[in-house]
Amino acid sequence: MEETLKKIVYAGVGLAAQATEKFESTVDELIAKGKLSDKEGKKIVDDFFKKTEKKKDEFEGKIKSSTDEIFSKFKFAQENELKDLRAKVAKLEKEVSKLTAPAKKPVAKKAPAKKAAPKATATKTATPTATTVKA
Repeated sequence: MEETLKKIVYAGVGLAAQATEKFESTVDELIAKGKLSDKEGKKIVDDFFKKTEKKKDEFEGKIKSSTDEIFSKFKFAQENELKDLRAKVAKLEKEVSKLTAPAKKPVAKKAPAKKAAPKATATKTATPTATTVKA
């Protein structure tokens, strides 16, 4: 919609420029033919530009009020609202990246290794196994 509106405005500006050139050339021809004095021609051209400027201002006012009405009906986001939303999204993205980043485990100091106690060796001792029983 915005592109269409721009094209319409540009077409109007182009049309106005052509009309202005045609108007000025027509006045110049009338002056050259002696049907208008130079002073009269200048006054006509100046009046034309004053009226054109007034109409342009009226047209811009109508366009502005129409676009404001359209924006209010459709609740389009304003530029400052978009800027605020972008800042909030950027902040949230930072927070999410902090939460989802792989946790860095702190490097713990290793305790000095304990020396293993020497293993006990089994030694066999002679024990008397036979007992004599006298009756």
